[in-house]
Amino acid sequence: MRKPQIPDPTPVGEMLEEEFLKPLAMTQSELARKLGCSPRVVNEICRGRRGVSATMALKLSQVFKNSPEFWMNLQQASDLWEAWLRLKDTKKAV
Repeated sequence: MRKPQIPDPTPVGEMLEEEFLKPLAMTQSELARKLGCSPRVVNEICRGRRGVSATMALKLSQVFKNSPEFWMNLQQASDLWEAWLRLKDTKKAV
């Protein structure tokens, strides 16, 4: 099994928190209002308990003036990494 090309990618929530919310001094609640979702959704993304859907990627790109592909690529890299780790651990157990 081949290791993903991106070693331990930055989780979407960490990127959102550290590179967008903090520099802009924006709270999770403020972002939730701009996105039209509950603060819980934003908090779960920031904590890594929820992924970014295509719809959320579009909304985030509107708020932060970047591309939806930016958010989807971050999510995909994290998903692939997590899947690789799970499969790697499964093979060790066998």
